[in-house]
Amino acid sequence: MNEIRHQAEWRRWAWLGAAGALLFVLFQVLPATSDSSFRDQTEPVIAKREAERQASDFASRHFGAAPLSAHAVHQSDRLMYGYLMKEKLYEPFRHDYEARFPTDTYQATLRLPDKKTLFVHVHMTSGEIVGWRLFNDSLAEETAALEESKTLDMARAFAETRGFRAEELREGYVNRAGEAVLEPQGYRIGEARLRLVIGIGTSDEGQPVVTKYKAVFEVPERYQAYVAGQDRLASRLTLFGNLLISGVMAIVAAVIAVLYRKRISFGRGVVLTLLFLACYLVNQFNMADGMRASFGEDPRAELLYTGGMALTVVLTVLLGFAVYFSLVAGDGLWRAQGRGLWPKFGEAGFGAHVWQSMKMSYLFALILLGAQTVILFALERSTGAWSTSDPAQSPYNLRIVWLYPLLAWAAAISEEAVYRLFGIGLLRKWLRSTFAAALVPTVIWALGHVAYPIYPATTRLIELTVIGLAMSWLFLRYGFITAVFTHAIMNSILMAVSLVFLGSAANLATAAVYLALPVAVAWVLKRLHDKKSGRHPQFTVPPEAPR
Repeated sequence: MNEIRHQAEWRRWAWLGAAGALLFVLFQVLPATSDSSFRDQTEPVIAKREAERQASDFASRHFGAAPLSAHAVHQSDRLMYGYLMKEKLYEPFRHDYEARFPTDTYQATLRLPDKKTLFVHVHMTSGEIVGWRLFNDSLAEETAALEESKTLDMARAFAETRGFRAEELREGYVNRAGEAVLEPQGYRIGEARLRLVIGIGTSDEGQPVVTKYKAVFEVPERYQAYVAGQDRLASRLTLFGNLLISGVMAIVAAVIAVLYRKRISFGRGVVLTLLFLACYLVNQFNMADGMRASFGEDPRAELLYTGGMALTVVLTVLLGFAVYFSLVAGDGLWRAQGRGLWPKFGEAGFGAHVWQSMKMSYLFALILLGAQTVILFALERSTGAWSTSDPAQSPYNLRIVWLYPLLAWAAAISEEAVYRLFGIGLLRKWLRSTFAAALVPTVIWALGHVAYPIYPATTRLIELTVIGLAMSWLFLRYGFITAVFTHAIMNSILMAVSLVFLGSAANLATAAVYLALPVAVAWVLKRLHDKKSGRHPQFTVPPEAPR
């Protein structure tokens, strides 16, 4: 392997970077911006506070109860949205049904007197109330014991107030929960049919009141079964293919660090580990509403969130130990093999290396985004791959939008440390094959992403195995710092694009900050090193010894 000559290689990579950027813009960015649903979205998305106000006003009008508290999160019908994406039906759905039966809403949780919990779904642009569900103090749904015919008559009469005609509401039955289920005629998109679920309860004054109104399209059973099967597969691959093996890798890293403690510097990974922990924990609290949304309409959501967040903190600390020992042991393994792929701050040329790595990483990130575009395009054409929504990762569920890029850096530090610096270093020592040493941890890393909302579940496994091998080559040729910068920049570009789609000057400014942050980080590190050393020679990655 040749030593780094960043400036000499800049021109060659610049052409590939430009090609990657062109592919990314043409096949990922422009199709989204040219979509009529994007162009015609003249109404801005309302703020969460406005959704909470609309939901509170509804509760006062409909139930005669002023809420004690209200909290809104972005919610999404993942099944229906995914079905529309798979069958290429989103555009006709948006045109015909989105205004009345949106797949994405603000879900407001309201605490009412007498320990009742009310979930209200608010349209994200119009602010209209599109659904609700009331639970009593025993966490059961509020329903009244009425005769089936009376329940259906009352439900049909109410449905007419929601814009349905009487002749559309002939089909219906009462389910086991005592709720009316109506199937309006003529409301169909593909094989999905609209269903109204209407629950009738009794007010405090003894008058009948609609305690539940849910109007959603029910996707075909075979699609539901397929998605459920793919989700189970993804969970198993993540648990057994990534989490368990990654846990074993962390233990091995700790053991190696102890066994080779006289040859290893235990201070090496402290700063990066603390930076990872800070970024990851802040991001978890920043995306708290995403976790709340994942629990759906569950009156115990706040309790479940508290338990989930406590578990997340514990797991994050454990992950921090894994990152630390991966950094320490990984650096030691490579130096023992005669290759320092992660220069120390005090080494000559550190500042210049960081600065040049950052500049090259922008090109590499664009190249990888272009490669990702080609891979996803090929998979979409060959396997029919499609994606769906994920409110747990929604920008609308962020407390502070400008903290979002912390996730990009947390992922870059942890994943490059565990799967590249340590993983490749360990397996190369054991297997004596650089390719096998890169392939195994790359597949393990890719398996950690199969639970993303993309189907089939193996789509991301294929995509990230290819991308991961490219990242492994990048790491081996240009070092750990370049790999971290490239990973962080690639993620930051994707995050910036998602914010641009959200609109508003604040989001555009935040996107610009995302894209410029690596420059600021590299500049600060270079300045600090230059002040300390006063020297500017170029750091080089030692070439691989002949074998």
